[in-house]
Amino acid sequence: MHIPDGFLDLGITLLCAAVSAVFIGIGLIQAKRYMDERHVPLMAILTAGVFAAQLLNFPIIGGTSGHLVGGTLLAVFLGPLGALISMTIILTLQALLFGDGGMTALGANILNMGVIGGILGYYVYILVRRLVGKGGWGVRLGAAIGSYVSIVLGAVACGVEIGASSLFPFPIWVTVPAMTGWHLVIGVGEALITVAVIEYVLRARPDMLALPKIGFSGLLRKFKGEELEKAEREELETVTGRRV
Repeated sequence: MHIPDGFLDLGITLLCAAVSAVFIGIGLIQAKRYMDERHVPLMAILTAGVFAAQLLNFPIIGGTSGHLVGGTLLAVFLGPLGALISMTIILTLQALLFGDGGMTALGANILNMGVIGGILGYYVYILVRRLVGKGGWGVRLGAAIGSYVSIVLGAVACGVEIGASSLFPFPIWVTVPAMTGWHLVIGVGEALITVAVIEYVLRARPDMLALPKIGFSGLLRKFKGEELEKAEREELETVTGRRV
């Protein structure tokens, strides 16, 4: 899903960069307000883990391969904007160190894998979790469906961006089905990997899933310490299905 240099024209490049920059700016503001000493090592470990996982490809139909994107996985732990910040670091390092995705297309890649993968995937996860109810099954199903939906929609967005570009020889009605078709399969692998990680954490350290999320809540009014503590207790009860 990484778009390289030379695929997107200037207009699409600037539009994607502007949209991504707005969300990143909000994310940095919220991170400064709500990150504490527990978030820093968790974000570092998750960022490094997803960075490494994205370098490992798994085979799918026809000799094509896919890899973990991890936006929704990051969001389950860090919140939607926390996931966006982490994904921005990952994609920037990949573009600079490995040429995986171009620097001119960085805004588009962040939009597809950070904004759609992290933010949209997170709210699908929350929606499914609320429909299923408290306990681990809500978390598992929410993470699986959120991961799958975010991968497919990210691929659709990628196809639209490339197909709409005046620099690319194929139109949208070619690029969107081409991208989406493969990612309908790749999304299954994404969901399975995400659920495997969540399953381990639910068994070993469910409290890691209950840390205050770096998201849009409290954007207009900063939450007090006791409000954050209450939200963390409620999140732990929801994740475990047990009263804390």
